[in-house]
Amino acid sequence: MHSECWPSEETLPREKYPKQDEVEIYRCHKTYMGYLSLHFCVIHFGETIFLSVTDEKNELTDLQASYPIKYSDADNTVCMVGEPHSYGNDVARLLGMKFKVPFYVSVNVDESDENLTNFIFASCLEMVKPLFKKKS
Repeated sequence: MHSECWPSEETLPREKYPKQDEVEIYRCHKTYMGYLSLHFCVIHFGETIFLSVTDEKNELTDLQASYPIKYSDADNTVCMVGEPHSYGNDVARLLGMKFKVPFYVSVNVDESDENLTNFIFASCLEMVKPLFKKKS
């Protein structure tokens, strides 16, 4: 699997805008199984994170929101665009449960299988983890 991402938290590629110091944008490109080009974008708003995964079409067909809740077995995701039980829903729910902050997740990829979902989740986790290490 090909990857153009940062190797460690010290080298995170980041875009910062002078008037919005609390907003950080991170981008990454990975290739799944040698043929599916995926573009990842993380926008960190301080207390909330927006995460987008797109293929070459670069269309918004899915948007899920996940909010931390008291009971871990309850469903904490809301479908805003697309199918309620999409792969974006799974990724949003898992990230929200793990990090206990609101996540907005958009997975816009035509292909779908369990391995691809696992690849997307692992890639998102790899991108988001350093943001929480910086806080502590």
